[in-house]
Amino acid sequence: MKINRGETVAIVGESGSGKTTLGRTSLKLVPLTSGKIFFEGNDISDLKGDLKWFRKKAQIIFQDPFMSLNPYMTIRNIVEEPMIVHNYSQEERRKKLEQALKDVRMSPVEEYLPKYPYMLSGGQRQRIGIARALVLDPVFIVADEPVSMIDASSRAEILYLFDGLQDKYGMGVMYITHDLATAKYFSDYIAVMYLGKIVEFGKALHVLNEPVHPYTQMLLDAVPDPDPANRFTNRAVIPGEPPSQ
Repeated sequence: MKINRGETVAIVGESGSGKTTLGRTSLKLVPLTSGKIFFEGNDISDLKGDLKWFRKKAQIIFQDPFMSLNPYMTIRNIVEEPMIVHNYSQEERRKKLEQALKDVRMSPVEEYLPKYPYMLSGGQRQRIGIARALVLDPVFIVADEPVSMIDASSRAEILYLFDGLQDKYGMGVMYITHDLATAKYFSDYIAVMYLGKIVEFGKALHVLNEPVHPYTQMLLDAVPDPDPANRFTNRAVIPGEPPSQ
């Protein structure tokens, strides 16, 4: 699988199919057991030691905005910490901190900087998580189900915000999700995972409109349909088997 700058590849599949493991492996957060990882043309599969240069260019947005932010740190500390680790000057930190919060629409900036995570809603916390990921100007981001734990009213807003930021900064994004609807509208390509393997890959609309693998077809059949007549439709329980009567 290849992800170019400015592209979004959605990784879809049921819980336990290996989506998050794939994402974390691509960031070298878990050890590679087979295969190769190439980043900007360089083989980093066996790279060890100081990975600060890679960490600066590759970031992650975690699924849980309630657990991924340190409750004892202010918003200023949370967003500024990566820049301190990478030895940004105080003036650079100030400018990028303000810009990052403006990018995620947390304005006025001065109002949010002294706050702690418990003072924010779930959607606001995830915006802070996005700001923290963007502040180092990464070229690759893993977004691990970034809206699955946010209330429905904020999900589309967060996704449209992130989509706009990707257009602005030209990042490559691995979007991990079990929501085929958002994968359709916010990704260029879709990779379907089943039991730790990618069983189907292609352009988003092609995969969703003309699925080839039985597992992909089953995922699409499981998507709720608002048509009341469909409550009488028999569905196959196991891919490849005829519907039960």
